[in-house]
Amino acid sequence: MIKLSKVDEVEFKRYLDFMIPDHAIEITKNFNLTMDQALEESEMMIQDMFKDGLATEGQYLYKIIQANSKEKVGILWYSVIPETNSAYLYHIFIDKHHRGKGFGTCTIEKLQDKLRESGVGSIGLSVFGKNEGAYRLYKKLGYSNTRISMEKTL
Repeated sequence: MIKLSKVDEVEFKRYLDFMIPDHAIEITKNFNLTMDQALEESEMMIQDMFKDGLATEGQYLYKIIQANSKEKVGILWYSVIPETNSAYLYHIFIDKHHRGKGFGTCTIEKLQDKLRESGVGSIGLSVFGKNEGAYRLYKKLGYSNTRISMEKTL
């Protein structure tokens, strides 16, 4: 159903131009931060995670391609942490008009197979509290809660 294809430098820049403000919007929805604060937080995270751009060791960014049409349907970002024999799923994004068609499930299953074949023992992720669709997907795929953060605005 899908294949994963590494992004090039142009696609990487396009991804960052999308990811930084999109992530900032999610931060403002889930935490008590202004948009300016959230943008700063998002930019710092990306700069820290991709210190050497696409060449940053342990960071992997792929286009999600529909196998039969070769159309891009989304993007996947994860890292591998050899010291703990684990991986971390940072971002899976399925384009709006491709959602609900199984691409998210298929992508995560493909990633799990790829990691398992390379000897990785576990994969972790975080999901924003208001992203109920992603939470349902992860639970359906067998992910379990390992911690829960809560907040109350006073």
